[in-house]
Amino acid sequence: MAGYDATGFLPRILEKLALRYGGNAVGVGLVLLSSLTLAMMMASAKELSATYSVWQIVLVRSIGVGAILVPVIVRSRGDILKSTRTSLQLMRVLLGFTGAICMFYSIAHLPLAEASAITYSRVIFVIALAAVIFGDRVGIIGWGAAVIGLSGVTIMLDPAAESLNEAALVAVGGAIAFACVVIMIKKLTSTDATATIMCYSAIGFTTLSLIPAILTWQPISWHSAPVFVLVMIGSITSNWCFINSYRHGEASIIGTVEYSRLVAAAFVGFLIFDEIPSLDATIGICLIMAASFIAIRRDRIRNWLTR
Repeated sequence: MAGYDATGFLPRILEKLALRYGGNAVGVGLVLLSSLTLAMMMASAKELSATYSVWQIVLVRSIGVGAILVPVIVRSRGDILKSTRTSLQLMRVLLGFTGAICMFYSIAHLPLAEASAITYSRVIFVIALAAVIFGDRVGIIGWGAAVIGLSGVTIMLDPAAESLNEAALVAVGGAIAFACVVIMIKKLTSTDATATIMCYSAIGFTTLSLIPAILTWQPISWHSAPVFVLVMIGSITSNWCFINSYRHGEASIIGTVEYSRLVAAAFVGFLIFDEIPSLDATIGICLIMAASFIAIRRDRIRNWLTR
């Protein structure tokens, strides 16, 4: 079965909740849970990055996610791996892997709030990509939001410094990759099950990170093992909730509530690592948030201005 259905236990629950409370309410709840579990995953990855390479963290995370999905694959007799859009799945995996490597690198070298904010700037890049690839009507409001958002990213890159902030630059690359992934996921959720999308990611990420991880491998200590488990749990829960939030809720509403990711990351960064964003970083984060809000709500803003 390549197309989406609601025969699984959790999908059935979500369908019932959507019928009772509305799809947007379910989508908002899922994206809030995704934000909390993502913050947990980011904090765990930052802790591990002091000892282990990004490649090893991604590999162990992918193997763990794959192991959790094995019962789903077995129960479906492999049908869950069938997709009517295999080429799109593979392209999404490659871009998602690139984004993941960039994200984990930025998490290791930036305060969590800054890493999360730059990653979230993908909303701005989604506008540009949608205009170029799908011919979406962006308008002056959408492009204005893009300029504001890119201004925030530029401030966080600090081009006036003697050297560009390398970690922030890598995070921008990850944001662009994730912007492509968001567009692809929106198309894939109309035909493929959430488990199918996640299985392709787990298998693809494991394959792509295997050799670099072996070359940089460090033995996993008993102290680090539970932290790796938290990375796995946080990753699979966050991804599952994120994918299903867009399945049940409107993109404009879900995108707005995604701001909770920045709040959760900033809170966890302060609570665990005593991180306080600099003034430049705070200004950049605020500009990215403002631009994302305008971008997501641009149609409503346009209608309000033309009344």
